[in-house]
Amino acid sequence: MARVTGSSGVNVSVLEQSSVLFRCRGLRDPAGMATLVEKIETETRMRKLLEDSGLPQPDHVEYGFTCIRLFFKESMTVVVVDIDEPEEVTPDIETDAA
Repeated sequence: MARVTGSSGVNVSVLEQSSVLFRCRGLRDPAGMATLVEKIETETRMRKLLEDSGLPQPDHVEYGFTCIRLFFKESMTVVVVDIDEPEEVTPDIETDAA
């Protein structure tokens, strides 16, 4: 709010309006987002990897749209793990079990 003195010497309050863009719809392609199950599995695998490596567990974990973020306060570090869609595996060569 700004105060402006008018030509007649009267103080007038003026509201300044800012333009704000609100997102009122979800993502166009929610299939591109990682599912909650994928995020939980990724966190569990990372925690196991850290434990097996003798490293400390994260102090905080955030779930993003296509990633998880592990925060470590002491080292002031954030590890971002991208969760990609699983690729379809097609072998380049045919294998014969016989």
